[in-house]
Amino acid sequence: MIHYQQEILLTRPKNVSLGGTPHASITVNNEDKFVFIDWQGFVTVDLVKAGSEELLKTLKQESFRKILVNNQNLQGPWHKANEWYENDWNPRAIQAGMTHMAVIVSPNIFTQLSLKGYEEISKGFVLRSFDTQVEASEWLKNQ
Repeated sequence: MIHYQQEILLTRPKNVSLGGTPHASITVNNEDKFVFIDWQGFVTVDLVKAGSEELLKTLKQESFRKILVNNQNLQGPWHKANEWYENDWNPRAIQAGMTHMAVIVSPNIFTQLSLKGYEEISKGFVLRSFDTQVEASEWLKNQ
């Protein structure tokens, strides 16, 4: 099986951490024009905000309109950040030009429930969930 990073040639990895442990890696897919964030482990609301702020910064720097979120290795709930997403981050991301977001679903039930809550409050852009990275990136590529 071909590694995803080799397949789409991701560049410029940027790690997001609090307390020294990386919890998110942000890379850019210049070929298909999207920003990729790969979440890892158990995240707090502060980590969700820090990672999302870096993601938004990268989206603006690259002038891209699409985001790919990998939650496959994310564990635990992050639903307490959804109000912040709804009232703060999402509007700023839309203002920055975000039009599409693909999310790869975590096998963790608490992470899935947090994503369900995020889907319910997300308006102004197209949001789709996928089981695999290949499906998600193909969908984004065609948007």
